[in-house]
Amino acid sequence: MPRYKVLKGVAHNIGHSFTSLMNYAKDDYSMGHILRFARESGVTELTIDFVTGQGLPSELLGDPISELPQWYTKMFWNIVERSGSDRSLVRAATLTLRFDLTRSRSFPVQNPYTCDVSILDDRGKNYAAHFDGWWYVERVMSSAHVRRWWNPMRWLRR
Repeated sequence: MPRYKVLKGVAHNIGHSFTSLMNYAKDDYSMGHILRFARESGVTELTIDFVTGQGLPSELLGDPISELPQWYTKMFWNIVERSGSDRSLVRAATLTLRFDLTRSRSFPVQNPYTCDVSILDDRGKNYAAHFDGWWYVERVMSSAHVRRWWNPMRWLRR
């Protein structure tokens, strides 16, 4: 029999995964890419709807993280089923990430974020998880411009 109680843990697990250091894409963490896009566009809030698989606004989902909503939607439903619950119990589920670009800490420049996950079950009960912290853009320049001082083969070419 599918369980409702585990949906609180599902909300926590998907939010923790999204904001973790395991969420890496190409040359920076996904959170770093989103922060970079937020600074460029001025748009500070990303919402992923796990029921539809859509992420909005598109300004925050450029390459290389354009597939992030679809990836996390699959992960969300996988966690729901592995935890002993069922899709039929979930009426709505969203992850909302907000960056505050008006506040910052320096070197490297960091901005605070909040990440809220909300799961509404078919009885109308809401299961939520909240995360907050500071993030920075790790990607500084393309890898062609990075001096690879640790590569001994480069030492021999000098």
